[in-house]
Amino acid sequence: MTVETELRGLMDEEGFLKPKEIIDWARANTDSEIYKHLEWNDAKAAEAHRLDQVRRLIVVYLRDDNGQRETISLMQDRRDGSGYRNLRPVMSNRELRRMALRQALRELRSFERRYRHLEELAAIFDAANNIGAGLDETGGTAATAA
Repeated sequence: MTVETELRGLMDEEGFLKPKEIIDWARANTDSEIYKHLEWNDAKAAEAHRLDQVRRLIVVYLRDDNGQRETISLMQDRRDGSGYRNLRPVMSNRELRRMALRQALRELRSFERRYRHLEELAAIFDAANNIGAGLDETGGTAATAA
């Protein structure tokens, strides 16, 4: 079996999946693929959960007076476990801004793959694709290259 087939087998008749029920099932089926993908060491799982909680705190509470986020987590920082940067210096640094733009476009493409079935969003996806096509060879756009 694969994770996919196990998950499909756990769907109810309406195609609904409940994560708590999947965890309970995996706990009872230690030879399952799902079980193999979960962290069962409680100390490690607790630490990972606390890291996720702190990430949410950063995103929710570090806002400017207009309610906009003050931080960004660039992919390069996630790889080495660093974390979040203040957004203002990132936006004023050409290289970091370029990284942020490329990351945003990757995330938009991922969003598009999840929601392309919603025709109402087609104009948004087209606009994002136009921005991506406008990136020059160094990763900037005509607007940021000046």
